[in-house]
Amino acid sequence: MKKLLFTAIVCLLLVVALAPVYAEITKKEWLGTTYKGDDDYYDMEVNAYETLTTAVLAVTVKNDKTFTINITKVYVTFDWRLNYTSVQVNATNPETLEKNEVRVFFINFQVPNISVASNLYTHSYTIVTEYFYPNATNPSQKLTGSYEFFDDDFAVYSADQADAVDLKRIIGTFSPPSTPPGWQSAKARILWNKALKEKSSGIEYYRQGEFTRAEQSFSTTLDYIDDAWDAEEAYLTAKEELDFQKLEAEVRNLDAMSSLFNGLSIMWTYFGIGGILFGIGYIVKWLAHMRRPPKPPEAPKA
Repeated sequence: MKKLLFTAIVCLLLVVALAPVYAEITKKEWLGTTYKGDDDYYDMEVNAYETLTTAVLAVTVKNDKTFTINITKVYVTFDWRLNYTSVQVNATNPETLEKNEVRVFFINFQVPNISVASNLYTHSYTIVTEYFYPNATNPSQKLTGSYEFFDDDFAVYSADQADAVDLKRIIGTFSPPSTPPGWQSAKARILWNKALKEKSSGIEYYRQGEFTRAEQSFSTTLDYIDDAWDAEEAYLTAKEELDFQKLEAEVRNLDAMSSLFNGLSIMWTYFGIGGILFGIGYIVKWLAHMRRPPKPPEAPKA
């Protein structure tokens, strides 16, 4: 009985010693994506790259154990049955991680053609970190471990699909003028409403997977938006010119009225001076008359 118990304990210790120990992938980040966010066609948040562009995956690995580990391989494997490996480490050039130490590993690869990795659905992938560490009971022996991280948010865009998403993003940066509120030009308002209708069509085409038609609708939307702004600019320029001409006419009218009033003022001034001179002449004449000696009375006629 004691021998059986002893044998069971030894086996348990061996199982514990040989059990895989996991480092921790604390973060994964897709860099330089064509698009990152909610996608109406896949109806989920995606990390998307256009076909034949370069994808970059940053993998953050942390050693959360009490002993040192040596990273020998970091790679990602996709559902299209291809693996892509980081060139930072290998079996002969491992990366040592002490307790709680963190490293970031980068994996670069060319996104395959949609004939290999379809753009009609998102792709699943598994990130794998492999490493070794000394056996506590036999330091000369190396034990191995790995950690796997799974996700299914990788999308491969066709060229038309990528263009459609990019045009939609550009369209989202435009809005009607806010000062003064709304469009001032009737033509601009009509063009803007056409743009909104075309945008709605593009969104629906994209949701249905008709990426070429979606790209065409979004392109037409941008044309309408450009035309709307051109019409608004032409209207405001013409309005400004008319306002300026009106202002010039008002200034001319004010100048004419000012000249009239000035003329009347001068005329009344002349009238005043004339009146004064007339009054002075009258007074002089009266004084001269007063100073003249009176005539002697005439003798009565016989």
